[in-house]
Amino acid sequence: MIPIVHDLLQKSNKVILGGDGDALQLISDEFPELDTIRIPDIQVRFSKNKMTLNLIRLIPKILISSVREHYFLKKLANTNTIDVIISDNRYGLWNKNIKSILVTHQLMVKLPAPFSLLEGMLHQVIKLIINLFNECWIPDYADHGIALSGDLSHKHNVTFPSKFIGPLSRFSCINELATEYIYDIVAVLSGPEPTRTQLEEELKKILLATERAAIIIQGKPREEAILKQHKNLHVIPHLRASQLKYVLLKSKLCLCRSGYSSIMDIAYLNLNAILIPTPGQTEQEYLAHHLKDRFKVVPQKKIGSHLLGMIGKSFGANK
Repeated sequence: MIPIVHDLLQKSNKVILGGDGDALQLISDEFPELDTIRIPDIQVRFSKNKMTLNLIRLIPKILISSVREHYFLKKLANTNTIDVIISDNRYGLWNKNIKSILVTHQLMVKLPAPFSLLEGMLHQVIKLIINLFNECWIPDYADHGIALSGDLSHKHNVTFPSKFIGPLSRFSCINELATEYIYDIVAVLSGPEPTRTQLEEELKKILLATERAAIIIQGKPREEAILKQHKNLHVIPHLRASQLKYVLLKSKLCLCRSGYSSIMDIAYLNLNAILIPTPGQTEQEYLAHHLKDRFKVVPQKKIGSHLLGMIGKSFGANK
């Protein structure tokens, strides 16, 4: 949403930021001058090795949360003058009296193998929800041949008001801010616990073993950005987008999840990257497979045996 907010401000619109948790913290850090409203969202924490069950349990939580945020917005609209609502995958944030726009690349959802036959039915449900909005903006290319999201936005014909607006990156309208540190390897973490922490611990061991200058950005925007050093490895909770852009552009290799926002960022910066999908998250696993000819991919369960060698080959190719 960061490039969308920049565009709105450049056109002299008044913008209010709404959200919850890390997402609200992240965007409000980029626009500290803007008013913010907390719109409660579900808190996602997955149990170990039960990803399919986790996803099934998440569905009713999303539905309940959507109903709550819809009525929250209705009350908000009664006390604020709002001309347009732009929602980033928050399906309840629409209002019949206000132009409502949904921004999403997920016009279908990839389900785990035992439930893949239900994908068509779920797509119909998604269509019904999107039709509650006046318009849907799809952050990808209209051409399926070069689309970053692949089937997620192109498998089914779109029958509701929509437009492809091209991939969005928070770095597209931000000038990088030079820092004193330049790294060989940058690892950008994100996603739910406990898999985020598990990946961080694995990466620490591997990056220390490389003896190359490396940094792990933990993906914790609500923590104070204090840099800690462990031999050749730095660890920091988060970086502002301007700092992160500079560090990524100066690095030789990026390690990150295959979430769609991360993919749009690394594609925009044209980075040499290794994608590590969150285990069991079918969207990330699909996107990593879809883009395997463009980026290197390693499953989290294999990083202990594969990643060190992949890093070595990456630097061998750069010599």
